[in-house]
Amino acid sequence: MRKFLLLWLVSIAFSSEVCIKVENPYPEPYLGIAIRKTLERAVLESGKSLGCSQSAKELRAYVKELKEEPIAYTPQQRVSAYNLRLSISLKTDSEERTYTQGVSYSQPTGALGNLPRRQAIDTILSIIYLDMLQDLKRRF
Repeated sequence: MRKFLLLWLVSIAFSSEVCIKVENPYPEPYLGIAIRKTLERAVLESGKSLGCSQSAKELRAYVKELKEEPIAYTPQQRVSAYNLRLSISLKTDSEERTYTQGVSYSQPTGALGNLPRRQAIDTILSIIYLDMLQDLKRRF
């Protein structure tokens, strides 16, 4: 156990630092927070550390598309279900990669507010998380 802890501390000390910047042009504040949280988790899991010092490599996340399309209506002609499509571009100094995914979610009553949309955003980010993680391991 001690040997593992020592190796882990040494790997943290010598790992490269990554600075995350998220650009979200859409009026959905939770989206930026969720993307940042997902990227921070992926960077840390890939063995890098977080920080924005002079020597840090910059990782920019840009939301290219956030699109909601109604797919179901109630008898009162109100929308009760949507398709949510999200496209995120991750850019480093050398390359850019785009991740696109869509999910459906329902809004049975107005009393739930934004919770179903937030859960749909979290679902999309959990689907593309593994691809992001493998790309980050390869890039840095």
